[in-house]
Amino acid sequence: MKRSASALVVAVVVAAGLCGCGASGTPLHGVNTAVRRTLAVTWLRYEISLERPSLFKAPLSVQGGRAAYDVKTGLGYAFLQLKLPSGGYQILFCDLEPTTFLLSPSPAPAGVLPAGKSWISAPLSTPTADHTLAAQAEGLAPALFLDEVAWGARRASSLGTQVVEAVPMDEYRVSVDLATALSAARRARRGSIAAAIEQELHASPSGRVSIIVWVSGPGYIGKIKSEVPGSGLGTASFFFSSFTRPYTGTPPPASQIVPLASLERPGQSLWGIATSS
Repeated sequence: MKRSASALVVAVVVAAGLCGCGASGTPLHGVNTAVRRTLAVTWLRYEISLERPSLFKAPLSVQGGRAAYDVKTGLGYAFLQLKLPSGGYQILFCDLEPTTFLLSPSPAPAGVLPAGKSWISAPLSTPTADHTLAAQAEGLAPALFLDEVAWGARRASSLGTQVVEAVPMDEYRVSVDLATALSAARRARRGSIAAAIEQELHASPSGRVSIIVWVSGPGYIGKIKSEVPGSGLGTASFFFSSFTRPYTGTPPPASQIVPLASLERPGQSLWGIATSS
């Protein structure tokens, strides 16, 4: 769903309460309770930061983005702002569905999209789907990290209290067993998340991933940060700015969507096609 940058600027909203599992009072218990509480809301609004991504060829650079995610339906809406060599900017609008990823470049590179088309679609969970793309698409949404912690966290260590966007939060490093998380994703029939975790597992010799989480005073995840191995996203950080405000955009009409398979060029990814790089 295409939207302006200002449409996703939101205020910080927090709430209170605890739930979870694990030994009470341990860092792992504190993280689990915050993750489960966060997954119990309907809407998550957050700011995106990508450190050292390799999705785009230099001198393109990611300036950041904002997003909204519907926890109940698995629908995500985001934009990434890219700085162009000319000094101008390009916006990539992203719609994440449970089985499909949609991308709309604005402005679109000349001659890339057929007349009347503004969105590129790609499957995420079919037998022939690109697992790298699944890791990239799911790596822009919070459910991947939150579910990995909920399903596969093995230990957590406290890193003290940090001030994040002027809010004091408890910081933890969590070690996630990816094989355990993958099994849980498959049992839950979360196809695209399973594909993303499978890609991470393939790219992680240890079979584990380290996720940094910040827990706010009311007991929600206020920020989360991790690499998505094998994705090219680099290190992704999400700062949650609202747990209550819904997104009210509309999906793109089918007439404006073109399948990625009809645009694929040797050696070019979805991101390369969208930016003509």
